[in-house]
Amino acid sequence: MKYIKYISVLVLLIVMAAVAVPVSAQLGDTDTSSFTVQNVSGGTANITVVFYAENGTTYQPADLGGGTTNPFALADGASKQIVVSNIPVAQLPSGRYSVVISSDALVVAQAGLAGSGTRHFNGSYISSTIGATTVYIPSVAYNFYGWYSMITVQNLGSSPANVTVTFNCLGGGTGTLTQNGIPSMASYTWALKDVVPTGFTTGTICDGSAVVTSGQAIAAVNNQNQPSTGATNTFEGAISGGNPLYAPNVSNNYFGWNSNLTIMKLSAGNTTVTVSYSDGDPDDICNLTDAAPACKLYQPSYHSVAGRYGATMTATGGAQLLALVGSTNGSLSGATSAAASGTAEVAIPNAAKNYYGWGSAINCQVVGGAATTLHVSYSGYAGSAYDTASLGIGNSIQIIVNNEGFLPSSWQGGVSVTANTPAAMIACTVGNSNPSGAVAQPGDWTTQYNAYNK
Repeated sequence: MKYIKYISVLVLLIVMAAVAVPVSAQLGDTDTSSFTVQNVSGGTANITVVFYAENGTTYQPADLGGGTTNPFALADGASKQIVVSNIPVAQLPSGRYSVVISSDALVVAQAGLAGSGTRHFNGSYISSTIGATTVYIPSVAYNFYGWYSMITVQNLGSSPANVTVTFNCLGGGTGTLTQNGIPSMASYTWALKDVVPTGFTTGTICDGSAVVTSGQAIAAVNNQNQPSTGATNTFEGAISGGNPLYAPNVSNNYFGWNSNLTIMKLSAGNTTVTVSYSDGDPDDICNLTDAAPACKLYQPSYHSVAGRYGATMTATGGAQLLALVGSTNGSLSGATSAAASGTAEVAIPNAAKNYYGWGSAINCQVVGGAATTLHVSYSGYAGSAYDTASLGIGNSIQIIVNNEGFLPSSWQGGVSVTANTPAAMIACTVGNSNPSGAVAQPGDWTTQYNAYNK
């Protein structure tokens, strides 16, 4: 096929209706997954979905649930959500899987993972087409104010992969996880609430970063969660950094939302990182060294003005950086990665307007080139596309999908955002929330993910 899109480390732990679900189940014990594929090719896309079990066994169910066959076709701009628990168990047994999506045209995908029990957990992340033998995870936690990482690594190579995860704690100390022989295209998951890394004890407290290495190309994702509340921050590992970096959505007491900006250097040597904010608040400074390669800026402690804004991070000496924005509002939580670059157009696979209670906020930042207005177009409603006000470089805008009057009262689909000025580059993030779900069951009913740079 012309184009293959890998969903990076999509963990699918399926619980069928006939299985008794433990009332104490948490993320990593009893989870369900979904993924949404969007066609961004300009023509029709024919798509095939293959599941890989942890032992490498492959499954290609003919029925993907909800009347969707496998393969299936998508019109340009359209998206399709697959809820994995709706696939007949006779075609896909309960278990954990990674997924490979193949298409004869350009597609993008976003994955979602949820856990239910005494608390609800919810996270989402975007797919990847490539891996590397070294992957960086900018934020990890073990017993840090009740937060634990849940790390999944997928082998994108052609031979079995031996994988090592090395934790570097901000207060000093290291720990490791290892797994040998992960089959090609399969994945392996460590839920740290149940697993003690080598070098740690059950009493170890670690807030830091991690490096994942293998002799094969790999991809990684971290479903970092707080079991007592259900709060979940899900994000992908990165194979490289950037300088500068851009964060389209940072908050300080914005309708209860507060962000923690984590910055990690990948280059050897000392560097000074300057963080500039689009709302004009004074810059923040992080001095990073090999002994202390990361810093965290909890916005209520560092930002003097309440609100929502964009951030731009630059480092001296050409140092390469990674950055993560984790945002919380009580038990609601989500995370997005800072962008190293932008494009003239971004694709958003999964946005909603009151779709089974879900609604979306789209956050876009101009990250280079020139000031620009943004052209916003929803799948199936191109005739109602519109332009935003002009944004200068570094500035950010938030679009609330529930406020789009031309969309039907319950809508779910793809969105395209384009910079109207030819030289302008943009990056966007998406937040999906379900307030009614939070009323029905305590826990996290918010997911956040990065839009695709086309």
